[in-house]
Amino acid sequence: MERNWADLLPELLGSCSQGLCPNDLSAFRAVCRSWRSAAVEESSDVPWLMLADKKGKRCREFFCLQCQRVHKKFMPEVKARRCFSSRGWVLTIGRDWELHMLKNPMSRGSHIINLPNLNKFPNIEVENLRRYYHSYGAFINKFVISDSPTTSPDFRVMVTYYYNARLGLWKPGDEEWTKVDHPSSFNFDVIFYRGCFYALNANGHILRCDVNGPTPSKAQVVFEMPRDLLGLEQMYLVQSTTGSLLVVSRRGQYRPRGTFRFHVFEIDLVAQSWRGIKTLKNSSLFLGWNSSFSLEVDEKHHIKPNCIYFTDDFIDNSRVTKDGGGKDMGIYHLQDGTIEPHFQGKSYSHYSPPLWIEPNF
Repeated sequence: MERNWADLLPELLGSCSQGLCPNDLSAFRAVCRSWRSAAVEESSDVPWLMLADKKGKRCREFFCLQCQRVHKKFMPEVKARRCFSSRGWVLTIGRDWELHMLKNPMSRGSHIINLPNLNKFPNIEVENLRRYYHSYGAFINKFVISDSPTTSPDFRVMVTYYYNARLGLWKPGDEEWTKVDHPSSFNFDVIFYRGCFYALNANGHILRCDVNGPTPSKAQVVFEMPRDLLGLEQMYLVQSTTGSLLVVSRRGQYRPRGTFRFHVFEIDLVAQSWRGIKTLKNSSLFLGWNSSFSLEVDEKHHIKPNCIYFTDDFIDNSRVTKDGGGKDMGIYHLQDGTIEPHFQGKSYSHYSPPLWIEPNF
């Protein structure tokens, strides 16, 4: 007796669709109408690793941590463009100086937002912009959005630019970028935390920019890290899964063998205090060219707890090494300091190395 797979109970189909990665869920929905209606809503709690740009290819490859497979998606909008990510959105920058924001590439449907071009940043001469852009491959080094544009029309965008020495702000309707006034220094990272943008500079200052306050284009120092805690290479700001503010120090990027250690600190802005963190318990951090984020993990995620998942965000690796950036990636275990790979293949690029896409559907 032949079985009609379309007549399976909706409860059974719904149960079968749970736990599928977005790519497999799309295939599940495509089987027939009854399977599509019974499938769970498209969602993902697992980050995707957007692999390096391949010259001449209009598709981009993504590595799924959940199913441990590489998936392809037709994305001509990112061809030969440098990419960053924040809250599931991808910022692209091309040699035409144009900037675009793309909705989470692994979600259904498309949404593109055009931002002011690179020559719309204040006090930047075009000749200097051209020299910097072609010698370093990127004018922008960090990108973060306050909210998802699909859920909040009043979202804001902040970037670090021009040797990471400046902060730029944009909101829908602006034709140019706004320069944020702040103490002059190299900026390691920037995030959106509890209604404000926060940046961390090389002097160990944590800066706050309240875009809804009386001085939306000014950042003020709200915390100073002790000098002996400062990393000499790269540092990150991350919001933990419990809502606290973390500073992460990364060591080894300048060495031939790459990253070998991370240190994590919890910052209390109210008490003006800090403490070292030895364990992330049942959560993990994701660092790199993306806006840093944390996730609480469980068995179905296939993500290891108490770990730091990192990608190669040292720009010199992308610029001057033979194969480009993408070698210095892995999973750092806070418990014992060991490092293992999260992606077994090779994915290198001089222009657009791998980066994490935060789950946000």
